[in-house]
Amino acid sequence: MRPDAKMTIESQQLHVYVMLARVLNMSRAAEQLGMTPSGISHCLKTLEDDLGCRLFERTSRKMMLTPAGREFLSDAAEILDRMQVVREKIRSWSDWRHGQIRLGANSTACRLILPPALREFRESFPGITVKIAPYEPRRANELLSDGRLDLVIGTEPLSTQGMQFELLAEDELQFIVHPLHPWASRRSVTKEQISIGKFIVAEVSSDTFKLIAAHFKKEQLEILPLIEVAGEDAVKHFVELDMGVGIMPRWIAAKEIAEGRLVALPLGKRPLKRRWGMLCARSHRLRFAENLLVSICRSVMRDLVPSSRKK
Repeated sequence: MRPDAKMTIESQQLHVYVMLARVLNMSRAAEQLGMTPSGISHCLKTLEDDLGCRLFERTSRKMMLTPAGREFLSDAAEILDRMQVVREKIRSWSDWRHGQIRLGANSTACRLILPPALREFRESFPGITVKIAPYEPRRANELLSDGRLDLVIGTEPLSTQGMQFELLAEDELQFIVHPLHPWASRRSVTKEQISIGKFIVAEVSSDTFKLIAAHFKKEQLEILPLIEVAGEDAVKHFVELDMGVGIMPRWIAAKEIAEGRLVALPLGKRPLKRRWGMLCARSHRLRFAENLLVSICRSVMRDLVPSSRKK
């Protein structure tokens, strides 16, 4: 092949090559792909001519991959997989009233934000399936970039590299205690009391705890967890048993606070704000239905989070 020649590799050629690499038999490959053996042979020859190398050694009795053929196989299979992903996306764009949205969500979003949001969303898009999956926040970038999730709803990660963040609301973290806890009758908590507090936190590896730790570090305080659990709902339940002090926004415990089962107190003179939003891959262009879902979630959070109504 001339150095200046243009290479054109068609998807059918790649399908033929990958199938041949699996079965190593022209007739069986032809049967699997619904082609004739001569058609298989023609596709393979064209691909080898375009690449400028032989992919198979062929004799009258058998065929086997050449070193170049073995090297190219994983790349060809990956190209075909990516083409399939693109085809599925294009099919979903062709009719924006149908298809699916793969949504990652934490437990708080699943319990408080998504039920009212999806009830309203379904009125506009009854033909779209929303698949909700739990996810590890540290893997959000990977899952979005690989196309395994379309959107993620949750708190803003410390790093949004490779991701786009659509702000939904901002809440304020507070101390949450049992009504019989010594802090419950106070309007504020001193540094000395915080330094000996028995704290119940949602995973020290989470971005929220890192935010909390950084906040108190500025006050030359260290938060030492007594109990570490998964999710703010679990924190709330332990606090209801008067087992320690939780740190979370009061909207998540609004019902319990209204009923007098929990008490909320400020963290100190400086408030600690946390941002909620919808994440997607930076390369992902939001479809009409996805844009609407983001807007509905933002509206729901305005109702849930009092401070968001002022924004």
